[in-house]
Amino acid sequence: MHQQIYRTRATRQEILLFVSCFITMSVLYATPGLVSAGITPHYLKELAVDCLIMAIACLPVWWLHFRKLAHWSLKKRFFLHLVTAAVYYMFWVMLYQVYNPLDGKPKMTGLQMLQNLGPNLLFYIQVFSILHIYHFFREREAQLNRENELRELAHAGEISALKAQIQPHFLFNTLSSISASVPPEQENTRVLIARLADTFRYALVSTKESVVPLASELDFMQTYLSLERARFGKRLRFSIESDAGVRQTMIPPMLLQPLVENALKHAIEPSLDGGDIDISCKAGHGKVVIMISNTGMPYTGPLDRLFQSGGIGLSNMARRLERHYGEKLLVSRNARQGLCFEFSIPSTASISAR
Repeated sequence: MHQQIYRTRATRQEILLFVSCFITMSVLYATPGLVSAGITPHYLKELAVDCLIMAIACLPVWWLHFRKLAHWSLKKRFFLHLVTAAVYYMFWVMLYQVYNPLDGKPKMTGLQMLQNLGPNLLFYIQVFSILHIYHFFREREAQLNRENELRELAHAGEISALKAQIQPHFLFNTLSSISASVPPEQENTRVLIARLADTFRYALVSTKESVVPLASELDFMQTYLSLERARFGKRLRFSIESDAGVRQTMIPPMLLQPLVENALKHAIEPSLDGGDIDISCKAGHGKVVIMISNTGMPYTGPLDRLFQSGGIGLSNMARRLERHYGEKLLVSRNARQGLCFEFSIPSTASISAR
């Protein structure tokens, strides 16, 4: 089963807001009755029960709107409220139909249900309006934090780019000179040098470009793994597959490399028999689903600790993915006792320079 790196439980602030909404509005609604009848233990009990039943009836609606379907647009969830408001009220009536006989009262009549409809729908509108406003400001704050972090990453990238531009042509010219001096009978060495130059050239491009076509990234992975196969020999086997329609999708450069490097270091290298690395890019539901799986030395630790033990590369890759696309990096165990990393990006994604 995939492990998603995000929290789904309610926050403390959300719980306090949820409870305070019902307590406040119940007290305001009951104020006329308190003034006329006075504060009695029976009245306070009825007020507390009403507040509790409304809160319980709202819980499924809260979970649906702010957890299960939180990825829906606000417009879609607005129209969904037309349905969930009715569900809320039916659930509220059902709870009272159970509570009243237990408290020695008759069940509500149809007229009483109709009389309570207006106040309950008003409560519903007020509570979920406040919750939507709360979540809007939370999402806005998170977006501002992501933008600040991206600006910091861009600044750090600019510094790295300046460092990487120190005489790059000298490096390429030197590699070309070495390649030219290799005897013809050592053609494999000449090919390796050419591939090494290609990897350096792509790494240099990645410091200048914010996005590259997925095709370029896959070509780089082909070259990178070919170089590694010269080191591992038959112990390393790999495949790269992609649907024809996804290769022009724009992605941040060097996005796949940390996942492949992790597989080489922790699965292929420690295994006497080596293993396989499979890269798959498939189109589906307006997104490109990218999967990188490996065999080799099995990972026996907990999946939720993988990003702490996998080094800086994995955690940085997961952060880049979340900040650029708002997507999570999923990890699972595959059928061959290896790991499978999976994430999705919009098929028409194009990230502007930040």
